[in-house]
Order: sequence, then structure tokens, then C-alpha cells
Amino acid sequence: MGGIQYICLLAFIIGASLLTTTDANSSRDVNAELNRIPASKWLQYVETALDSVNRQKRLEDNLLGSDITVKNGSLSHAQLLDTLPSLASKKDNKLALKILKSSLLVLNSECLPNNIDGDKCRSYLEQKPLPVGSSLRTECENSLKGNREGHHAFRRLLGSSHYRNGFYEMFLNVGRRETVPAAWSISKELYEPDHIQTSKQQTVDSNFNLALPQWAQFVEHDLSKPVSQSMSNGAPIECCSRDQINLQPRHHHPACAPILYKPGGKYDVPSCLNYVRSALAVADCNFGGAEQLNQATGSLDLSQLYGFTAAAERKLRVLEGGLLRSTPRGEFDNALLPIATDTEGPSFCARETIGDGTCFAAGDSRVNSSPFSILIYTIFMRNHNKVAAELKQRNHRWSDEKLFQAAKAVNVDIYRRVVIEEWLPEVLGQKMASEIRRKQPNRALEVSNEFAVAAIRFYFSMLPNELLNLTKDNVVYGTEKNNEYVFISKELPTKNLFELKEEIYKPKLQYTSQKLNNILESLLNQETMKMDAAYSGGVVWHKDTKPTHADILAFDIQRGRDHGLLPYYRYLESCVLSRPVESWKDFEHFIPSDVLDKLKTIYASWADVDLIVGGISENPVHGSVGPTFSCIISEQFVHVLQQNQQKAVQKHTELVEQYRHFNGTKLLCLSSGLSAVPQNIFQLPSARNQMVSCEDV
Repeated sequence: MGGIQYICLLAFIIGASLLTTTDANSSRDVNAELNRIPASKWLQYVETALDSVNRQKRLEDNLLGSDITVKNGSLSHAQLLDTLPSLASKKDNKLALKILKSSLLVLNSECLPNNIDGDKCRSYLEQKPLPVGSSLRTECENSLKGNREGHHAFRRLLGSSHYRNGFYEMFLNVGRRETVPAAWSISKELYEPDHIQTSKQQTVDSNFNLALPQWAQFVEHDLSKPVSQSMSNGAPIECCSRDQINLQPRHHHPACAPILYKPGGKYDVPSCLNYVRSALAVADCNFGGAEQLNQATGSLDLSQLYGFTAAAERKLRVLEGGLLRSTPRGEFDNALLPIATDTEGPSFCARETIGDGTCFAAGDSRVNSSPFSILIYTIFMRNHNKVAAELKQRNHRWSDEKLFQAAKAVNVDIYRRVVIEEWLPEVLGQKMASEIRRKQPNRALEVSNEFAVAAIRFYFSMLPNELLNLTKDNVVYGTEKNNEYVFISKELPTKNLFELKEEIYKPKLQYTSQKLNNILESLLNQETMKMDAAYSGGVVWHKDTKPTHADILAFDIQRGRDHGLLPYYRYLESCVLSRPVESWKDFEHFIPSDVLDKLKTIYASWADVDLIVGGISENPVHGSVGPTFSCIISEQFVHVLQQNQQKAVQKHTELVEQYRHFNGTKLLCLSSGLSAVPQNIFQLPSARNQMVSCEDV
């Protein structure tokens, strides 16, 4: 089925599901029952919820008094940086939690006693305004009138959520209550300990280089940032002890949903990885269920580099010559990102002590998530400053503000075109990437929950444990008997440039301009891991010992459940099959038999398979991902393209046109010290993708 068919079918299913969720008679019964609730009782539920919030503050005081906090340099600190909330996000979440608590009181006091299930109750409450005259209604209305820094709720592709109570209660593996397997156990079962020892053909993708997953992460940072909840005073929440074991119940914050794994012995203590539930958004001043907040702007605007707000952007500017801060100031070709100040450090790097290695600052707390990330942020910082310098030479009288905004417009346009015209076809395939340009989206331009916490996270499956030292001094290009244009490794003086697990939010490399050149050159020459359910050991924790780094797949599974994503089969039905899934057999055409057999041993039912697990298990089609993730990603980019069209009419349009000749090759050449790069920067060098001299671009 073609890409455009996926999107059309998805839109059809969305419309159909919204019409058929509850039959008319049932809706009338629910309305009749709940309409009997007097106004005084609605007000009482709100006031009781506010009292509950105050009681939670006392619990938080006890936690802080017991030193149950996130420690600098801990695994929880690194996880926090991935989901670091702003002050505005914390404020939105506090308000949203008050509304949710009010709604849960109605659920438990009115709906369930009258045999109205959670989904029907939620549908009713989402149309019910908060009581007029209540302090919560006033607070909500004032919030919606104010500057919310572009925050919005993630939208849901199929219109409904997947919670035990219809509102917020996660499906978890707790005692005998659930049949769903624990997130960490799924990750461990899917991990293949001999993955690296198997033949190279079985584990790596001979088409794509590591720039493809690198850019996927950068795009994710731009479009999506779910953030974690915080205590009432803004302090981060800790759900595990310093020894990485589960806390006593009296020390559990209500927002905790730690990722636990019990090795299996009778007296074994479960290992614990911190997971704090995502912050919630306020969409309107009605009752209702949980909807997660997106702190990112949701458009391709390089907000991860420039900041999500005007205030954040100003901190990153030199305020002279239209330049962004860099290290050292005034350098263009060899500049590094600005070094985080002592005050900024804990918001960018997971270090025990200030000054322990290099820590960079940018518009997003995720900049130091890996050397791959640091590199691409640096490339676009350099490009901005080079453009600003060129504009200043031609326009001596332009102010700093005019130079900055013009250089930013050019930089963003170059970035958008590389993403849409070069990166996206490698992810979706050329045909689907072209077709989405002709599709008109509905009016909702927000990022989908399914894209943010599942589909765009595919890139972690493609990352290796280490970046090999494949710089120009260590490789030569030549031909072999099959007329393939390949690199031939010499004896490497240094086997690898870094191990990924050692660098996540803890930059240990001695960063120089030459070091970044080495990383870029090696990245362009190294194959990705194959897109599959077996992540490399650098991003999952597969041992039965105390974890020393995070488990990305377990985290993504847990977050999908936190966000109430529907099971995998629902999206397969909507995007691909156009009919109901009835058994494991319906997965056979999309998931390799050996992986499917493994899923059958992990999950009690095909209906329980998590979206992220099903998506990464599919065979890639046309591009680098399977049909379900292709569908979700393409649907999102229909909306992204529409936003780009709306923003294209701007005062810098004529200037932007002067840089239309920029492509990925030119961007990398002019923003690095490399002498040559592949013509297609996302594919390995080959006879079909030859190296281009940077002198010729």
C-alpha cells in the first residue's frame, strides 16, 4: 500500500472511530445520569482536589527532608536532562494535575458507582466546564490568556487513550493485576548477547551511515520534548535509591512509575531505574483525562539550537554582529558550542562536580546526550555565525537584531530543506516522501503522541556501541571484484573514538575542532546497525547487576504506557491492514518469524504488544523503518510541511532564496574541516554515492 494510502486510511479510521466510540443510546444514558449532579457537588469535587494537592506538598516536604532527591551525576540526573521541564511547563503541569484530580473524584464518586466505565465518563467530562466561580476555573482562564511559551498537548492519532481507568492509571506489571510484561524484562528478552558476534551482514545496514540516526535525533529534539513532572517547589522527583533499588512505599511520590527488574532469585532485590511520569498539558478549562505536554515548538525551526522562548534565545546570543555564543568567540570555522557556566552546568550535563570535563550549552537540555548530538548542534551554530558574518560584510549598517534574525532565517531554511528533501526520503523511501507534499492536513498542527514517544525513536535501534576510528588517515577508497566502491580499513592506531554508553550526558572527550572533524568523518563512513528489535548494549541494560547506564528501550516502553498509547495492533489496523487484527498470524507479514516467536514468549496476547516494540520489530520497507512507523512519521510530516508553508511568507524570503543552493553536502563541507563528504550524506560512500571534494561545492 502506498504512503498516501496510509495517510488517507489513517484519516478515515480517525474519523470513523470518533463517530463509533459510543453509541447514541449509551451516550444519552451517561448524560442523563451525570447531568443530575448538582452544581454544588461539582464545586465540592474541585475543592476536595485542591485539598489533595496541599496534602501532597506535605509528602514532598518529607521526601526532601529524607534527602530523596536527584543527585548530580546519577543515572536519574541523566534521565532528568532528557526530560527537563521549564518553569512554564512546571506551572502548566501543576494546573493540569488539579483538573485531573478533580476529574478522578467524579470518576470514582459518580461514574463507577453507576456502572459508567472510565472511557464513557471521560468523554462526558471533556465537555463539562469547570464550575463557574471556582478558584480552579479562574486560575485556568488566566493561564490560557497568558503567554504559555508555545506549549501544547500532544494529539492522539486515533482519538483515544489506553489507561486502566480511562483517565490516567497505567497498565503496569504489578503483582497479579496485569498480564502485560514489565518494560525492563521486555528489553532484556529482546536483547541478543551475541548480536555483535554474529556475521556483519546480519547486524549492520550496508546502505546507511550514522548520519541518518544522528539527524533523526536532532529532528526529534526540534519537534518533541515530553518533560517530567516536578515537586510543587520545582524540585525534580527521585523514584529509586542511590543503590538503584526501589524505594520504600512511604518515600514514593505519586508521579513515580519506576522501571523495575527482578533477576529471578527468591530473595533478589529488584533493580530500579528512575521514571517520573510526564508533565500534563492544559488544553481548555474543562474536566477530563490526562494529555501530555510538549515543551518543544512542534515545528522545524531549530528551537533546539536557538531555544524554545525569546528569553532562552537571548541568553545564547553575543548581542553583537548577529552572532550566537561560541567557544572561542569570533571563530567561525573551528568554533565549538558555548561552554555551560557553573550555574547552567547541572541543566546540561550529569556530573557530580562542576568542571568535570566539557559541558556545552544550547537551546535544549539534550545537547550533550551524545557526541553525535554535540556535533550536529555545533554544525548549525557555525553555519549561523558564518551566514551572519557574510551578511554583515554586505550590509554594514544592519543592526545586531536584523543580522541575527536574517541569519537565523537562512539557517532554519537550510535545515528544513535538508530534513525534508534529503533525510526524509531515506527514512520513508522516495515515493512516500514525495507523496506527503501533496497531502493536506487537518487543522490540528500539534505533534502526535505516537510520533513523539514511539515512531521517531526508531533511531536508537540503529546506533552501535561505539564509533570506529574511520578518519581519512585510516581508510582509503577503492574497488573490489563486485565493482563496489568501499572503504578498506588500515591497522587502526585507535580502535574507536568513543563508546556511546560512556558519553551520554557525561562528555568525557577532549573536544577540539579536529576531534569533531574525526567524529564527523567516521560517522559518514560507519554503517548503522540494522533497524530491528535488538538494541546494542550501549543503550540498554541487559545484565542482572546494578545498572551503570540507562535502558532506552525500557524507558520508551514505560513512557508509551504513561502516555496512554494504544497497543501496536491498533495502529497496524489503521495504517496498513484496513481490517481488524485477530491473532498473532496477522503480524507474520510484517515481523520476522524469529522476532515474532520471541514476542509470543514475552507477551501473553498479541493485543498487549506495545507500539514501540511492534514498530521496531517490523521489516523496513522502502526506507529505513517498517510500514507502521512510516505511516506515523509521514502523517506527522504532512503537518510539518503545512507549518513550513505558513511560515514561508516572511520578510527574509528574498534573502533565503540566495542560499537555496545549500544542501547537506555543502553544509557539512563549509561547517567542518573535512576535505570530502559523500554526495548523499545519509548513505555510505559507494559507486553510486561517490565522495565529493569540498573544494568543488
